[in-house]
Amino acid sequence: MDIVDGNIEGKIRAREAVLIDVFRATTSMVVMMYRGAEEIIPFENERMAREFLSVHREYISAGEKDGIKIGDFDYGNSPVEFMSLDLRGKRVAFVSTNGTRVLKKIESERVLIGSFLNADSIVRIVDDDAVLVCANRQNLYSIEDFLCASYIKARKMGIDVDFERIRKIILRSGSAQRMRSLGAEDDMHFSLSLNMIPIVPVYRNGKIREIL
Repeated sequence: MDIVDGNIEGKIRAREAVLIDVFRATTSMVVMMYRGAEEIIPFENERMAREFLSVHREYISAGEKDGIKIGDFDYGNSPVEFMSLDLRGKRVAFVSTNGTRVLKKIESERVLIGSFLNADSIVRIVDDDAVLVCANRQNLYSIEDFLCASYIKARKMGIDVDFERIRKIILRSGSAQRMRSLGAEDDMHFSLSLNMIPIVPVYRNGKIREIL
């Protein structure tokens, strides 16, 4: 089970992959599906999302650019906000600076959407030879993504993990400092909740429709 940087050049090819973007794209996608979303279509960038939304007006728009909600979109990229919504039957067009961009680079039979929220659910179903893809920030390392991937890998190997130590390391990191500077401290703490949601969304054929 390899851990790879989502910012490597070219496509990421694997029979099965897990995408991890703790702050905040994959955490948000897990929550949206948990709150009943029928479908999420992720987009590589804002332009592509807007082109789609101009034709498919029935979709909810959600997304951020550099951590800030895209101005006229219905929602940003806040898992705390999504947790408060009833999304049953809703379809969502979603874009984020890093997570959705990296997701579109992965060529795989299926991509599992991973986070701390559903980490042990990932462990139960992920294949031993899956690739764990850390979205990271563009050209920057994100310790929270690496530690989430490391947690999943260790648990898959049957190794006990001190999650509270992981959490403390992340809260002292530059990533946490950035979340605080964005006014997203609630999202930060929520995203570091372990095994809160017992589902695994699956990305396949350009969209997320199924959960395991």
